[in-house]
Amino acid sequence: MRKGTLIYSMILLLILAVALILMPAGAQTISASVKFDPHFINMSLPAPSVVKAEIRFEVASVADINRSTILLEGTLPPDTTYLVPGALVAEFDGTMVVNIMWAKIAHMGIAPPYKVWLTITGNLNATAGGTPFSGSGYIKTWAPHTPAPP
Repeated sequence: MRKGTLIYSMILLLILAVALILMPAGAQTISASVKFDPHFINMSLPAPSVVKAEIRFEVASVADINRSTILLEGTLPPDTTYLVPGALVAEFDGTMVVNIMWAKIAHMGIAPPYKVWLTITGNLNATAGGTPFSGSGYIKTWAPHTPAPP
């Protein structure tokens, strides 16, 4: 009886060791560089119709981005996306981006001149590992001293 228990325990330990060795590690987040266009927004004027974000990777292909997972500041999906050489461009509704910028200015207490940092997140396609990515860029802006409500 003891010999059978010992063999069973050894087999179980071997299976556990193999599972730990073969189990993939948690996905690392890919760092992206993000540049916004326009680079400057005058918040006292009407919002631009579109704000473009150019997303680039150093270690992965932007063609592998699952476009349905892209979000600006965790809330705003792009209206459209397309590939350009070496980058993916995501176009966001300009009014919504300006509202997000107003909220950040009011919440963070950013002092003029404003340099509002915005973060884009998403994931690669499952066929490329589904790895998450994140990148930040900024838009310079001028705004009246008292932020308007978003």
